[in-house]
This record gives sequence, structure tokens and C-alpha cells, in this order.
Amino acid sequence: MKPTKSKKNSLLFLGAVLCLIAISCVDGYHDDVKWSSSVRNAQLESPDADQITINFSADGSGQTIVWPLIPGAGGYQVSVYSMDNPESPVLIGEENELIDGISTTRPATEDTRYKVVVKTMGNPKNNNTEAVSATEKTYDNLLAVTAVIPDGTNLTEYFTTSPIPASPTELCYELVAGGNYTMSGNVSTGQTTVTIRGDKVGHAKITVTDGSFVNGGAGFKLKFIDMDYAGFIGIASTAVILMDVNIPVTGLSVGGYLVVPTTAPIAIQSCKITGLKYYLFYDNGKKYAIGTFLIKDCIIGRSVNQNAAEIRFGAGMVKDLTITKSTIYSEVAAGSNRFIQISSGNVGSVKPATETWANGSLTVTNCTFYQSNNTSDSFNSNGAMRQPGDKITIMNSIFVNSFNQAAIRRFRSSNSIPTFTGGYNSYWFNGIFPANEETHAQGDKSGTIIYTDPQLTYLGNAQFKLEGAAQIAARTGDPRWLPAQ
Repeated sequence: MKPTKSKKNSLLFLGAVLCLIAISCVDGYHDDVKWSSSVRNAQLESPDADQITINFSADGSGQTIVWPLIPGAGGYQVSVYSMDNPESPVLIGEENELIDGISTTRPATEDTRYKVVVKTMGNPKNNNTEAVSATEKTYDNLLAVTAVIPDGTNLTEYFTTSPIPASPTELCYELVAGGNYTMSGNVSTGQTTVTIRGDKVGHAKITVTDGSFVNGGAGFKLKFIDMDYAGFIGIASTAVILMDVNIPVTGLSVGGYLVVPTTAPIAIQSCKITGLKYYLFYDNGKKYAIGTFLIKDCIIGRSVNQNAAEIRFGAGMVKDLTITKSTIYSEVAAGSNRFIQISSGNVGSVKPATETWANGSLTVTNCTFYQSNNTSDSFNSNGAMRQPGDKITIMNSIFVNSFNQAAIRRFRSSNSIPTFTGGYNSYWFNGIFPANEETHAQGDKSGTIIYTDPQLTYLGNAQFKLEGAAQIAARTGDPRWLPAQ
């Protein structure tokens, strides 16, 4: 049966009423005049710490802090601090920021301890009084600690007694802030991804007389540690990080490599290594393929001439090798072998089962080199970083008496096939600008070379002074030698 005219009108009227109700509800959501909390004449409280949540962005560069709604509140007063040094908190963003909402965002950096302070503000309109006190919540984005190793421990003895277990998840062994440790032989990490970490502000110190951290084919990180090799008496095949000579025969890629995936880096971060006599990294002549190799925010110093490369892949391969914000130096103006050497193959020859390794990259940014491999090469390979699609990036770095006046040419392997990006580098050798760094066919053609003397002075004890006005103005080299802005 068709509706009568009166029924049609009724339906139209009902629709109009519903639309008005919907519009009123939407407006009320945005307009405090039409909606307000029923909480009045109340003493408000700040959110419970347990109900404050923090979410870090996927790349670790940001954080979002969320707290629960307090009925009747007139907003929230929020401050966020870095608490790496509890005695000197560092404010992140605006202090006592007034927020009309239940969340805020702030920048974040890895391996950092934080504190957020949230105070509920009053609402005079409803005669609600602000909280008597703020809520403080401490948190961090550090890897959870597996064990804390006591101050004064010999790490070789500790890990011999308590071997690192097989684990599908990364393990973290923490050294006491400002602690002093020794190492007299190898420390094996097996095929478990492991971080050995000191404290960001109070680095732990390890006096190494023998041995290496021996890696069986997994991610491995050293962080916030000072390592002294001045009294080292070990053999020439040792390294700070040494791949295990007993490479597994199963689980290899089609190319015959044991692959350490790009998501499990081998990294030395925020460490000071002095008195080095032998390798920094050595694959032991075995076919390990390292997806990500990173040196970041480090000082690495050699005390004697080394007759083998600093970073050596004798049979293995690396996909992405990055050195950034670091100083590499030698106490002696010598060095008869390469800084980085990859003896055979290329990234395309690895053929891992779960990742695509089509191209490789070699990246050096904001670094300072002083008397590094003075009479030899920055890089040498027999195929790696020479393929179409490979990328070589050398930027914002300072080279003083390093790499025999051919840092860029050798980083590029005298080869124009891989993409090269340069910019704002300084080259200084025996008191002059070495023209070969620019004029060679594989030299630095960026057009941004800084030609003046960096006036880099070694003060001893792994400390430098940078006085070159152009370098300071461009903020180049290891940032730790630049004056504060």
C-alpha cells in the first residue's frame, strides 16, 4: 500500500527533526557552550602514572605521550625531559606547556631515559580546582636488560662461567655506569643477537689485554663503552669484533654466505677505542655477509702501524657500511694497509633467502680522519661497491694526513660506475691541499670542497682541537670537536 500524503509529510517532518538533532550533537561535540562536564566544585587530581602511555615512532625519531581524560579538567600542564643524567635533566620542547587535549608529541633519540610531568589544570567556569601536585612518569626506549655485570668483572671469565644462551630475541648485558672491567681472552656471542652496553653519560671502561668479541653470525652491538688496548698482548689475528672461524655449514644463502640480516646490525656506537694494534673488524676469512655495519659517534685510535686492513672482509661481504659522527686516528703517521678491504665478490653474489641484496652502500658523513692509513688506501675491493646501483657517499668530513692524498679516489675504487655523492669535505696533507683529491677522474667534483687548513691539532688522549674557521662555519667533521653554537 502506498503511503498517504499525510504520512509522507510526517516522514519528512521526522527526517528534518533527526537532522536537527544530529547537527546539534555535532556542534555540541566541538562547542563547550553547548556541552560541559557534570563535574563541578571539585578538587581535581592529576592522571595516574600507570595510565600514561608512550608510543615511539617506527623510526625512533618521535614519541607520543597520552594520558586519560580527567572529567572537569580545564586542560593539562605538561613537560618532558631527557634524564640520561638525572642530576641535569634536559628539557625537550616547551616547559609547562598548556594542552587542551589528552596527548602531546616530542622528538626522541635512541637509548634515552625520559621523564614526563603532567598536571591537571582547574576549570574556573565549573569551579574546579587544579590538582595539588603533578604526576611524574619515568620511561625509556632502551633494550630491556638481560643481566647487569658487576663492576670490576673480567668479562672473559664472566661469559665463560655464564655463556650467552641461544635466544630468538636480542639479549642485553649492561655494564655499570662508570664501572671498570677487564678482558683477557675471547668473549663468544654465538649466533644470538647481543648488545653489550655501558651508560650513555658515565661510560664503562674495559681494559683489554687479549681476545676478541667472537660473533658466530648474528647482530652485535657495543654501546657507551671505552676500550683501552694499550696493554694488549694478543696475536695479530685478533679484532675488536671477530667473526667465528667455525662458520656453520647449514643455513647458508644460495651464494654460500651466512647472512646477518640488515635488521640485525653489527654496530659500534658511542664508544672510545684507544691503543688499537690489530683489526677493528675481521671476518676471519669466512663467508659471512653483514647486512648493516655501523660505526656511529665513536673515537677509534691506533697506536702502531697495522699491516692489515682496519675493517677487513677476507671472504665475506657487507651490504651497507656507514661511519658517521666519528673520529678515526693514528698515533703514528704510518699505515701500510687499507682502512677498509673487501677481498672478493659483491653484494649481488650473496643471494639471501629472505632479503633482496641488489645494491650496496658505503657512507661516511661528519667524520674526522687524522693520520689514518697515512701511506695507504681508504678502501679497496675486488668487486664490492663497484656495481651499477651501488652508492658511495662521502660528505661533511675532514681528512688530515690520511689515505695518501687519495681518500675519495680510493673510496670510489677508481671507478665511475657506482653513484658518488660528495659535499663540503676538507683535505689537507703535509700542510697543503692535495689537488689529486679533486682533479683525479674519480676525485671530489662536488664543487663544495673546503680548501683551507682545518687547523686540526691532536692534543693526546684521544682529544682534538679544531680551529679552521671555514670548517667550523660549515659544521663539518666529527661534531664533538666543534664549538657549541
